Amino acid sequence: MPPCAHGLADPRMCPDCRRAARQAAPVAPIERATDELVALALAVRPDWREADVRADLANASMIGLTWPQQLVGLARLMADPCAVSRELIPPHQRQEPTPDPDVVIDRTARGVEAARALLEERDAP
Repeated sequence: MPPCAHGLADPRMCPDCRRAARQAAPVAPIERATDELVALALAVRPDWREADVRADLANASMIGLTWPQQLVGLARLMADPCAVSRELIPPHQRQEPTPDPDVVIDRTARGVEAARALLEERDAP
């Protein structure tokens, strides 16, 4: 193997030579494989629902994430045991439904009641 034009003995170690080789190489097409990605996600994360994964991929497409971004993003989430597929969409672009005020009031009231019960239980002689 001849030395590179930039002075390195091995052109594979030269970032300029590698960049030039990458740019000259034909680009392999990346095919969209949503069904396969969903199947992989469900195999790796059985706690996820198929409908949620498909919806999150569709939403990611709608906000402008490219297929490679979706692929890498979902793979990153699959490797995180605490992640959910909804995190594929950046927080500032998620369209969360507004909660029903009655539900919020009800949940808050139940939380207050539970806290009072715990305090009374703690203070009981």
